Amino acid sequence: MSKKVLQAPEKVRAVIYARYSSERQTEQSIEGQLRECRAYADDNNLRVVGTYIDRAKTGTNDNRADFQKMLRDSAARTFDYVIVWKIDRFGRNREDIAINKAILRRNGVTLLSAKERIPEGPEGIILESLLEGLAEYYSAELNGKVIRGMRESAYKCRYNGSAVPLGYSVDAEKRFVIDPVTSPVVRRIFDLYESGKLPADIMRDLNAAGFRTSRGNSFTVQSVQRIISNRFYIGEYSWADVTVPGGVPRIIEDRQFEKVQDMIEKNKKTPVAPKRKGIKYLLTGRVFCGRCGSPMFGDSGTGKSGERHYYYSCKKRKRDHACDKKSVLKEWLEKTVVEYITAFISDDRAVDRLAQRCVDVQLEEKDNSTEAALRDNLKRTETAISNIMKAIEAGVFTETTAARLRELEAEAESIKIDLTAESVKSPGINKEQIVFFITSFRGGDPNDPAYRSRLIDTFVNRVIVYDDRILISLNFTGENNEITAPIPDTLTGSDIDFSGGQIQKRA
Repeated sequence: MSKKVLQAPEKVRAVIYARYSSERQTEQSIEGQLRECRAYADDNNLRVVGTYIDRAKTGTNDNRADFQKMLRDSAARTFDYVIVWKIDRFGRNREDIAINKAILRRNGVTLLSAKERIPEGPEGIILESLLEGLAEYYSAELNGKVIRGMRESAYKCRYNGSAVPLGYSVDAEKRFVIDPVTSPVVRRIFDLYESGKLPADIMRDLNAAGFRTSRGNSFTVQSVQRIISNRFYIGEYSWADVTVPGGVPRIIEDRQFEKVQDMIEKNKKTPVAPKRKGIKYLLTGRVFCGRCGSPMFGDSGTGKSGERHYYYSCKKRKRDHACDKKSVLKEWLEKTVVEYITAFISDDRAVDRLAQRCVDVQLEEKDNSTEAALRDNLKRTETAISNIMKAIEAGVFTETTAARLRELEAEAESIKIDLTAESVKSPGINKEQIVFFITSFRGGDPNDPAYRSRLIDTFVNRVIVYDDRILISLNFTGENNEITAPIPDTLTGSDIDFSGGQIQKRA
């Protein structure tokens, strides 16, 4: 029986999303997903109002027609939940999963997994993150097998499925051969550039003459630049990190190619300074004012020197002028939180406690669903047996009564067997898996924004900023789930002690 997620008196609207990833999988794969998702919906008082299905679509990215339609439809607020068979049906790339779940949350929609127990509460965030990681690992492993096959083809200088460069075609044995129709276009491009023509001039010349790229499109400045820089034209086969000089027939001689490369270097203009990318506030939605309890949001200002500074500011102070909490520097706050979380996951005893708590929560969820339902069924069956026995004692005994008694006794025995199996059943994710997942964060670069973001998203529940300290609440319940860090001192991992279940600064 599935984990109960709702206690609503009326059914809440849900849709089902199902997917299989290759032609080798069959329509039965979709039917099985739909069947189990509908059973989950029935068990949890959810009314299925629609289905979205992608057939033979990869989960490594979210470029799937019905998946994108489901995301767009969520904005109309016509459903409250999306049910998937497992998280890997939703996606196998953690970044895409996080972004698309955020879209659903913004539209008031929650993602549910029919086959995976993801408890509500902070531990569920860690367990869900682990499931997403396992899905990404499976995808990477599968991709690795494909890449190994492609690498073998690359060593033999064979076509590997990417675009065929203009001027070539592929024969029956997947080897590159010179195309007599389009190879003169390549020579013309090199000749024009060598004569002093710029890529824009060459582009106009080719398009005026009716020539097209290998994809059948009009030429652009970029497509011309790619051709005159491509070493494939001097016979150098290249795929990923495999390079084989002389692996394909050449169209351009070395002398001309090298001269063109020299001209490209001389014609390069001074690069334009890159634009400043948008600043990402990693603690948005998790950081709160210690004075008034209001959320703190990303803010910025320019100092007297003209330098831009970034902060987290109290919403009530900034917008309502009703709080006197000072803003706190973004970089300092995020750095401090990351340092303490890094120290926490580096402590084996702390990790063991967190992993055990996640296991316990799964078992608690199990007790409140399948096992509880089995006990209820057993109680009703034993009551029915007791009633029949009372009837027999009162002198009411027929063949029908006897048959019903035998049927109920067999049913009670079957339920007891199921109860025994359920009581010893391991949780969906075991302790070793959870420990491995948590410790996989060790050794990350704390200055890497992507690592910081993953660390905060996985382990930080909320941060409260007081005048003299910050309080970091971790994604688990029970004892020792909070860390206190002083202000304004920043601490390194070596300054923090988690021994004996206590979180404190070392003397």
